Amino acid sequence: MQIIEIMEKTFIAESGDIALYLAMSQKAANEGHSDIALYLYNVAMDEARHAAEFAILLGKVKDTRSNVSMMLEDEIRSEKERSQAANIALSEGNKEAFQYFEKSMHDEIRHKAGLKVILLKLHEKD
Repeated sequence: MQIIEIMEKTFIAESGDIALYLAMSQKAANEGHSDIALYLYNVAMDEARHAAEFAILLGKVKDTRSNVSMMLEDEIRSEKERSQAANIALSEGNKEAFQYFEKSMHDEIRHKAGLKVILLKLHEKD
């Protein structure tokens, strides 16, 4: 079972790398380095594919209905967490963090709505 532990660690590392490469890509774009931004974005997508393969190997991906249901639960939880974090940031006077958490919370709401539509479509096919 040593390989399972290695794959779990690799999945976590690859997933974290995605976020860092995307952030670096955005920063490079904001600084006017479009060629570097594109390269870093492409690396992030490579890392995403790596993480996706490990997710499959580790059994994290099931049938579509189960996957969408799982992610809907995650989006519901994330929305609540972002709302709580926004309130904490606001109470601590961290406007930048507050704005990020507010935006992120609205993204989670949008994701949640889209996943609900997908589940309805899947139910209609039954």
